Amino acid sequence: MNDERAELEELSREELLEVFEGALFELVTEGREYSEMLEMTLALGLKHFVTAKLADRPREELIELFMDSERAVLELVDFAAEQGLLEGE
Repeated sequence: MNDERAELEELSREELLEVFEGALFELVTEGREYSEMLEMTLALGLKHFVTAKLADRPREELIELFMDSERAVLELVDFAAEQGLLEGE
């Protein structure tokens, strides 16, 4: 435990946040008992996408996007790329 703390204390704030994000991802995705946590995390990501990318769009554009699920998924993937969540990005 002390070795782990010492390793963490050597990291910059940005590196620490990156490691923390990775540890949370591993915790949520690998534990069977965390299926509810995984669902909550997914919902949190979707809410962030809707708030960050869709909230300012006109009503008619939202309706069109809702009717075109393929385009909606592409916009979600683009947002993930913008956030640096895709491999090779």
